[in-house]
Amino acid sequence: MGNKHSTEFGGIFVETSKAFYFPGEIIQGTISLNITKPGYPGRRLQISVTGREILHGALDINDNSDDEDKLSTNTTQKIVKSEIVLYEFQQPTIPMGQFTIQFTFQLPQNIPGTYNKIHLSGAYERIIYKIKGSIVATKGYKTMSHIQQIQVREPIYYPEQQIIGDGKLNDNGYCCRQKGSAQITAITDRNVYRIGEAIRILIEVIDEEKFQKPEKIIIQLENITQYKYKNNNIETKKKIITEEEIQTTTKKLGSYKVLNQQEVVLFAQLKNHNNNDQYNMIQPTTNGNIIKSNYQILIKASFGISCCNLSECLELPIQIISSSVLQQQSIQPPLGWKPIQLNDENLQLLANAKQSGTSLHSFSTYQKTLQGRNSYNEQQESQRSIRVGNSIQSLNYQMN
Repeated sequence: MGNKHSTEFGGIFVETSKAFYFPGEIIQGTISLNITKPGYPGRRLQISVTGREILHGALDINDNSDDEDKLSTNTTQKIVKSEIVLYEFQQPTIPMGQFTIQFTFQLPQNIPGTYNKIHLSGAYERIIYKIKGSIVATKGYKTMSHIQQIQVREPIYYPEQQIIGDGKLNDNGYCCRQKGSAQITAITDRNVYRIGEAIRILIEVIDEEKFQKPEKIIIQLENITQYKYKNNNIETKKKIITEEEIQTTTKKLGSYKVLNQQEVVLFAQLKNHNNNDQYNMIQPTTNGNIIKSNYQILIKASFGISCCNLSECLELPIQIISSSVLQQQSIQPPLGWKPIQLNDENLQLLANAKQSGTSLHSFSTYQKTLQGRNSYNEQQESQRSIRVGNSIQSLNYQMN
């Protein structure tokens, strides 16, 4: 409909009912056509869905700009690829006019969530999904097409469920002090968070009187990303996103001492994060074949000077989802935009209207005048177009 998606004969635009979906969800949308010049020999109108995982360029494996800490790769994995023919044109050319047709299909159940990380080197890691609407013309004519990206999110299970970690953290002591130990319980307020949201964790530390007590408790949000390359080698990268510390203070509670019982707040983003810095933005949880990215809360006890005072920790897995919705492209409809449902009957009526000099503005009146001439064929065609437009089609896909 806009120049970006047009040929000299007109344009096409794809629009879905919403911008993000979960695996297995049904996608509904509309394809709009604006044919501004007669003579375009369109053969079929189709919708295609593609999804890919991509590792491209020199990845900053150790978050370091040195060349020795980069791994150059170009690995691609197909997630889904399917094509559905929505309409077969019976006329030699598509008459001038404005048309719409609806489509409905179902995403596969086991696809990973959208992911898009850009490195300082220019390399990128992506899991991307696209919907493409196109009219395939006879040889020698340019195909009309338009691509719309969609966002897929990882499945969310029991988002309000708390994650509880409980255990004893120890260290081996040092030459100048005794062995340290503490019983720690940590409880998150839930297990799913959006990027930038507050993660609230209730921490309770119980004193083991015969051991050295910890000087402070360290709470960290850690990202674990795993890459699988073309040679099947697997690289795992761990990164601390943000952290907080609490000092231990002792108070008597019944028959035991509680060093701490307080709430700690982490934020699901990098400290000193600049929203405009695309290189430092954290990504949502995803579980692809060549890209896996997950998050966990680490609870550590520091007992002072020690050669291994942070070797043990509690691990609380959480899920992080995107805080924003992928913005769909939008195009200003042309003046007088009054599309009709795309089917053979309407195309033929419109062609007849043009030949008889009837304007597009009065086409609907012209259409009603001719409706009684072939009611049986109209009914059959209407039923056929409903089946095409509203039937749910599961995509054929292949996981490599």
